[in-house]
Amino acid sequence: METPEESRASNPSATSADLSRRRFVAVAGAAIAAAGVGAGTAEAATGSALKGPAKTVAADTGVVNGGKAPKGTWLAGDTHVHDDHSSDGSGPRQTSQQTLPGNLPVGDQIGQGEKTGLDFMPLTDHRTYDQVWDPQWKSSKLLLLPGEEANGSPHAIVLGNVDVIVDGANPPGSASFRHVQQSVWDAHAQAAIWQQAHPDDGEYTPADGVNDNASVQGAHLVEVLNVASNPDAEVEYAENRWNAGFRFGVSAASDCHFRELWDIDSPGEPTTHVFTAGRSVLGILDGFRAGRTTVSQNIAGPFLTIEADVDGDGVFEAMGGDEVVVAERKLPKKAKLRVKVKGGKGTTVSVYAAPGRSAGPIAKFTPQRANETYELPLVLKGTDHGWYRVEARSPGSASGSEADPDLPDQLRGATSPIFVSVGAPADPRPEIALPAADTAADAAVLVTGDQGEFTGFSDIAVVGKVTHVVAELHQNQASKIVYRQLDAKGRVVRSSTLSGRSATARFPRVAATADDVWVVWQDERGEEQPHRPAILLAHSANGGASFKAPQKTNKGKGRAVTPALALIEDKHPLVVWSDNSAGAFDVYAQIIGVDKAATNVSAAGKTTSPGVSTDARSPRFPASLFPAVTVQNGKQAVISWQDDRFDPDPLWTGHTPPAGQPAGGGTDPDNWQILASVRKAPGRGWSNPVQVSRVTDRSDRHPGLTVDEHGTFVAIWESGALQSSGANLQLRAARSTDGGTTWTAFEQVCLAPEAMSQRAKLGLDPDGTVRAVWYDSRATDWRWKIFTATLDTGTGWSPAVQVTARGNNTWPALHRGVVVFTSDRAAKRTQRDATQQVYTVKLA
Repeated sequence: METPEESRASNPSATSADLSRRRFVAVAGAAIAAAGVGAGTAEAATGSALKGPAKTVAADTGVVNGGKAPKGTWLAGDTHVHDDHSSDGSGPRQTSQQTLPGNLPVGDQIGQGEKTGLDFMPLTDHRTYDQVWDPQWKSSKLLLLPGEEANGSPHAIVLGNVDVIVDGANPPGSASFRHVQQSVWDAHAQAAIWQQAHPDDGEYTPADGVNDNASVQGAHLVEVLNVASNPDAEVEYAENRWNAGFRFGVSAASDCHFRELWDIDSPGEPTTHVFTAGRSVLGILDGFRAGRTTVSQNIAGPFLTIEADVDGDGVFEAMGGDEVVVAERKLPKKAKLRVKVKGGKGTTVSVYAAPGRSAGPIAKFTPQRANETYELPLVLKGTDHGWYRVEARSPGSASGSEADPDLPDQLRGATSPIFVSVGAPADPRPEIALPAADTAADAAVLVTGDQGEFTGFSDIAVVGKVTHVVAELHQNQASKIVYRQLDAKGRVVRSSTLSGRSATARFPRVAATADDVWVVWQDERGEEQPHRPAILLAHSANGGASFKAPQKTNKGKGRAVTPALALIEDKHPLVVWSDNSAGAFDVYAQIIGVDKAATNVSAAGKTTSPGVSTDARSPRFPASLFPAVTVQNGKQAVISWQDDRFDPDPLWTGHTPPAGQPAGGGTDPDNWQILASVRKAPGRGWSNPVQVSRVTDRSDRHPGLTVDEHGTFVAIWESGALQSSGANLQLRAARSTDGGTTWTAFEQVCLAPEAMSQRAKLGLDPDGTVRAVWYDSRATDWRWKIFTATLDTGTGWSPAVQVTARGNNTWPALHRGVVVFTSDRAAKRTQRDATQQVYTVKLA
């Protein structure tokens, strides 16, 4: 395990009290004791039994042998940073009730993170993902993490998501945190990290203790050092949850909104350090998921780590964030904890065991040098589910804006705990339990994915009795594109990895004929500084038995993302993607083997502007995103996408009003609409964009598209109110009988006001029936389920039919009556289990 430069120190001044508590012996130390409030008891429900020697529970992968020291490196960054894409994202905006221009553009905030020396940073604006589509979202010096500050109440940081997490409404009579829990599961289905933001303002207060939101399960991180709130209350909350069996790591947050405060509250002040196997976005997210974090008041420290040698063999096999399971309470005499401190001179370092600060420290040290190391015996007492953590405190300025300034010991740094359990890892014991998961059988068949790993974002093509499935697999800090071929009985008969050695391949799509199989995906090819993914296309001419090396299709120097794929005349792949090489994200299309170059199909009628230097919110770069494509009779093609060109200030939440008028919009989303472009035949040009959804009071996103056997094009999309949170998405659809030139007024698809319906896809059954699939929140066990409905040209859409039963089931795709989707049904735990696998169900 790599650590900062260190030196071993010994301090003979440890007091007898330091040496006696729970048989821990400090190699160095002087005393500090602090009382905690509301830490709760150190009890937790017990999971499945475990027999055998000591084990380390690697987060997300279940119980596995440890035995070796973790290998990797520490990276420094921030997890919670704002800019003017938040309606209150800068000083002038907040002090004027959002009526003045902004002064904190994306590029300036990123530049400040670079100046601080951070390795990574997200921009987590309130309930929006629009900052990721900003042309300034780029850096060659640090790793930019996609993310947002999600949900209305409580707030949460989501890192690694692929678009905004929409916070829906609870059905009448449901537990108040249901919508939050469903958002957590939605994030998991995207392999994203869920971090509880300033929990002292959403989950806990020292006076009242935890509220209903504290029962949410599946958070990966919790902020314990947010300088915009009260870190002491945040630590109390974290200890309360650890004592109730919840397992997560710690994080810090500058929560920076103000360039005026960069001297004291810049990105990275405070700092979250993450231990990762590699310098990559996925490596950082995996480190967060494992809870392998430590926090400090700034990038210089104090930098604290805690490690454990549980079996006493001299190898410290566990570190902060890890779960260790032992067969019995009595540990070897040589079992030890090791604490390392860098930059801690002037602080008091305390080691706590469950139940935490309320019981006082089990050991304490006063570092005298820049780098010191302490060892202490590890002895289990008091509970079958314990934990050990380290924090550093010192006098001086308050640790947060809402902290008690008179406290003589302000928080300066803290580690994630090492969790130690006897017999089995801890399960959460929430105040309000989740409803029992549905265990009914359904017709789903596993296609690909292993226990503890993420496999998702799948697509499907059915040709005769052969089914082709592609998916994104996360394995060993790498994102790969995998191909599986199924026979008529649903058995996997061919398997391959199409993305080679690349660790950054994402979002595959597949199209096939009897002999030809085409797969397209986006790929950064290992280069993430700056982010500049390309679109790659791989071809098999022997039915999927082998694939040629993938070829790059895009020619621009921007970010090319989220491709779509269809076939022209059953032999020419039509590749469609979004690309910001020209500034704004536009939709590009190219028929490979026919077109000499890609065509920008969305630019016509779009107005862009770099804005003025006096207002960070004045640039106008409306985005055209998430394209879908379908082809009629092998020739006529229609592309649809979401577009915010009709919004008064595209990509900016809230609206800056004319002088003298009140602000509007708050953090409400843009007026996204569904647009389309038509190409009548190969060799013809693409039409100017036409409106499909044609409403000004909704946010219409993520279209699906198909064409029936009579030549009627059908579009479907999710539609949300222009409301930042607390409103459910619904499905709407429209039809075109003139080749996509004009579209009918929208019609509702299986409206259920109490449910959230999203990510709909369309396809044709073998008999020609138009079918929709989507995932939906209406099930009584709260989990996301796949639903389906069919379209009758005379009577409209049929009632919704639930397709899946067990677990969460998300991100469906559809072809010829077979749906492929992602599910966590094989997960063994409600926390720290990343299992997402790909399944199919035959619907027709």
